[in-house]
Amino acid sequence: MFGYVNADKPNMLMKDYATYRAYYCGLCKTIGKRNTPMTRLTVNYDITFLTMLAHNYLKVEPKINEERCFIHPIGKKFAVVENDEVQEVVADINIILGYYKAYDDVIDGRSFKHKIAQLFLKGKYKRIAKKYPELDSAVKKSYDTLRELELSGSRDLGAVLQTSGDMLVAVGKTACKSDDVNLIELCDALGKWVYLIDAYDDIREDEQKKRYNPLIPENGLNEENMNAITNMVENNLYSYIRTIRECYDRMDITITEGALSNVVYCGLRARTESVIKKRGIKCVKTLL
Repeated sequence: MFGYVNADKPNMLMKDYATYRAYYCGLCKTIGKRNTPMTRLTVNYDITFLTMLAHNYLKVEPKINEERCFIHPIGKKFAVVENDEVQEVVADINIILGYYKAYDDVIDGRSFKHKIAQLFLKGKYKRIAKKYPELDSAVKKSYDTLRELELSGSRDLGAVLQTSGDMLVAVGKTACKSDDVNLIELCDALGKWVYLIDAYDDIREDEQKKRYNPLIPENGLNEENMNAITNMVENNLYSYIRTIRECYDRMDITITEGALSNVVYCGLRARTESVIKKRGIKCVKTLL
């Protein structure tokens, strides 16, 4: 995944931010324990949201402890959600998603570091994929479909977005162990939101490097069509956010509601505003 689904920290209570960070750090530690310390670098905001949502669906109350961070071994301890059954599943999902993302980046001819990442994750991916064959098949199908659309130079944005939505639905159903309609609709809208905001964020860089992007017109970008693209993307992103909020409102959220609600009601909107404001000049993604 891409790391766009994060909290709006300026509008977050300190206790909720502490909880949010505890989930992030706990997931990082779980990934390391189940794989190798270096795989902890694959942790991102998107799967942090997923693990919070999954804790609610499975009604697993997180246990928080204070531990040290391997990146910051000296100094104060950090609040960390202890390893549990939910985080173990999400950690495995993260490896599957990370492998396919690295594999896709290699095919796209991106930097050498993506090839290294693919080779590094390959063995771990093969082991985990055997545990989740349905999820692996769904993710592979989504990436294969996206590859076909890219090779054909398709400008069918709806088809591209639906593929991303389908992939996140498979991820959500695996993490939450549920076929709940609200979960499915939320994941579908969120998957489309993630792909669309990333495509817009990358649009100028993709044009410059001649990479596929369904938002780029055949005659290239200019000020006039960039305005039209921006308006279309903005309207669609906010439409997906409305759907996500409506589905979330119908869910039974009883665990870490403050942190989770901040992402849904504030974080997605803040991220959208930030990316749209930059008009295709890529935003910098930072760690916590």
